[in-house]
Amino acid sequence: MVFGAVVEHPLDQSWVRGDKTVGGLNMSPDSFGALLAAYGGIIVLTVFLPFIASFILDGVVQVLRSNGLKVLLAALGLTLLFALAGYLLCQYGINNPPLASSTLESMRTMAQMLLTFSTALALAAFVSRTAKLLWKTRRAAA
Repeated sequence: MVFGAVVEHPLDQSWVRGDKTVGGLNMSPDSFGALLAAYGGIIVLTVFLPFIASFILDGVVQVLRSNGLKVLLAALGLTLLFALAGYLLCQYGINNPPLASSTLESMRTMAQMLLTFSTALALAAFVSRTAKLLWKTRRAAA
């Protein structure tokens, strides 16, 4: 190493343009917004959607009890709406600008973990709501 020599680092120019470099990844405001959209879509698809979809099972219970299709159709509509919104957020975030493969892999891992826990919790919530409905029905009949 020569003393007094100025060594330019290739990432130093990103600060001049206003971009931020985080972990070797160039984070412009556009790519940060896209990353937030992708993570938002993953959260909608893996956390909110299983709970909303559990209301489809409630609608099936209502149909079997001859209480009409209102709950089932509302649950189907909300499920489709949230699924479409989550999908569009994910696609926008992943493709605008394209994300690195390591980022996509970490998103996939996070989605699998969230989906595992939220699906189990959504099923537990369905069982709880159904048990409460059956309990109220038996108490009313007695």
